[in-house]
Amino acid sequence: MAKKKRKTRKSSQCDVYPLLEPAANVVVYRNPGPDECDIAEHARKIVEANAPWGSGGGLGYLTLVESDFDRLWDGVDRGDTYGTAFSVLRFLGPLFQQFVGRTDDFLFGWIGGEDRKYGKVLLLQIVPRPHLVAELN
Repeated sequence: MAKKKRKTRKSSQCDVYPLLEPAANVVVYRNPGPDECDIAEHARKIVEANAPWGSGGGLGYLTLVESDFDRLWDGVDRGDTYGTAFSVLRFLGPLFQQFVGRTDDFLFGWIGGEDRKYGKVLLLQIVPRPHLVAELN
């Protein structure tokens, strides 16, 4: 009995997704955080050192009073990714508020860490889902 040849599927442009870069990165500090003149540069360094999805996209940063930061940290620790992300994005203006509620279009991920100088720091990365990238290209 002759073996049937298996048809191999040729890949097409539609099958290839570009490497996803973040649409936005948000660094959240616990008060006192960096000075106004240093915060943007320090936030960039936090993103470059800790961002698994890369360092592209917009950059936002803010410092929260201790009680609000601790509540945010606890929410992230409990796994409340969306609620914590949406609560922070509202502080950052319309460029960041556009992501609120868009869980079908974007992945949201928190990374917590300890900075030697400023203590606990949170990084939020917002990454477009592959279907959104395909539509935009």
